Amino acid sequence: MKTAQRRLTYPELRKMPGIGERYELIDGELFLDGERVYLSPDHLATEARMTPAPNVKHQRVLRRLFTKMNNHVEAHQLGEVFVAPVDVVFDENTTLQPDILFVSSARRGIIGPEYVLGPPDLVVEILSPYRVPHDRVTKFAQYAHYGVGEYWIVDPVAESEVYRLAGSTYELTASLSGDQTLETPLLPGWQVIVRDLFAA
Repeated sequence: MKTAQRRLTYPELRKMPGIGERYELIDGELFLDGERVYLSPDHLATEARMTPAPNVKHQRVLRRLFTKMNNHVEAHQLGEVFVAPVDVVFDENTTLQPDILFVSSARRGIIGPEYVLGPPDLVVEILSPYRVPHDRVTKFAQYAHYGVGEYWIVDPVAESEVYRLAGSTYELTASLSGDQTLETPLLPGWQVIVRDLFAA
């Protein structure tokens, strides 16, 4: 039986021994790839399950999308694009690591030397089989709550989805697959054919 634990803070997370690259903090609770991690009193992740690294298809999609976005953003000086692992600190108790994130030039001040402090303009999660509920439910709610303006869920086996913030909730603005084009007003002039992201 697991006992209740006090909420962790981001500074505590950074000091903990044995904490790897893919840990996230949501309302003071520690997660590894979407699974809650229970800690012993000495703050070691004694019950963390072993999770596989992202598969090759996930990494291909990640590389292609990041490269296409980053090239355009740098060429037009629109801001900065980052690829995981980069901590996005929303408050003392909530830290997430999107697969890809974009911060516009106008909001460059949220980029610190060690992490991004506050909501990016855009975050992207590329679905892996073992992370679907975490990306579609848990992180979806957190990104909306903290004001991330646009959230893409890129699904290598189904339609990819673009959500834009409307008030405090996301609205689905596009479901894309095949020869359809992914684009966003955040990156004027940029677009990519969805099929090109998933080529073998």
